[in-house]
Amino acid sequence: MTGSGATRTDVRRGYRTVLRHPVAGRLIGVKAISELGDFVGLAALLLLGYQQTGSLVGAAAVYTARALPAILVATLLGGWLDVPPRRPTLSLLALAGAGALALPSAFPSASTALAASALLGAVRAAYLAVTTAVVAESVERDIQLPYFGLAAVINLLVQVGGIAAGSALTIALGPRVALLVDLASFVLAAAILAVLPIAEERTRRDRLPPGAGFVLIWRQPTLRVLALLTWATLVCSVLPETVATNAPKGWIPAVMAASALGGAAFTFVAGRTVFLERPLNQARTSAVLGIALVVGALVLFAGGHPLLLVLVNLVIGGATGWTVGAQATFARLAPPGRMGQLEATMIASNVFLEGVGVLALSLAAVAVGSDGVAYLAGGLLVLGASAAALRPLRALD
Repeated sequence: MTGSGATRTDVRRGYRTVLRHPVAGRLIGVKAISELGDFVGLAALLLLGYQQTGSLVGAAAVYTARALPAILVATLLGGWLDVPPRRPTLSLLALAGAGALALPSAFPSASTALAASALLGAVRAAYLAVTTAVVAESVERDIQLPYFGLAAVINLLVQVGGIAAGSALTIALGPRVALLVDLASFVLAAAILAVLPIAEERTRRDRLPPGAGFVLIWRQPTLRVLALLTWATLVCSVLPETVATNAPKGWIPAVMAASALGGAAFTFVAGRTVFLERPLNQARTSAVLGIALVVGALVLFAGGHPLLLVLVNLVIGGATGWTVGAQATFARLAPPGRMGQLEATMIASNVFLEGVGVLALSLAAVAVGSDGVAYLAGGLLVLGASAAALRPLRALD
């Protein structure tokens, strides 16, 4: 793992090594394929939920539907994810994702969109936790941090293309085509994962009880502060994509994809430096996120041109990239042998708060009659969490 004294050349060499690695390189390839399909399908599900209900709450419900299944899988069942062999588990989870999309592909409606979103929440939580375990067991420690950085950049890059393509396809041809693209990406990912060159022999570890991951996080001061700040960020992290469903039709793809584009740009640049290795810098960047959300609220309250919202969403996405540094910090400070459990815990809490948070903020916006309320509430929450995090992180720095 790259230390705090790493140079720009060290990080770049690590990225090349990741791509050449027989396991890490294939996982990166699978991530690009499956997540491109995921975001194409997500845009279709969001628009389907909005079009069927005629309300921002319909789009927000698509996120919320993932919350309970994800938290059940990652917490109550998280300890069991270490039991079956990794390779067939990953392949079967990818096929399960394809199966979840079969119903809304055949019968597009708000109800099938919610059902698919719930199933995908469970599949995605399990898949990410097992993938993290594979990285921990089969990828050398020196390139684990570059792997997470490269994975984050790819996630954001394919989010830009996937959301833009998915929303454009859905508007032009209806949701079925976009959902079928997502289904096909799961099938292709399953085929690649079926031949992933990893050893099936591994050390068996005791299964931790449900909720043990939260205890491990709370015992570590830095992780505790970063977890709370992460959760505040996740409450409003999908606001740009959700509010974009209510933008003028011609601007929906640009407004919806702007946050991901900003995140990809920031993560690519920051990932080549040591800036985000310091938790204190992570908290400072999160404060920029809070300020950008407040500015976005002002744009929405004033009925500003959609281009202004695109620019604000670029900054929101970029500032949200602070969480990449948090992920690296978790990997560095996690108790030995428990990284998978901590990952499952964070996945569950993040998905839950992302879904419930966007629904609560959307309900507030609908009640008041302005999408700006959602941005304002989210911005104040993040600014409060950032201010609370700065003091203890300065003491721990």
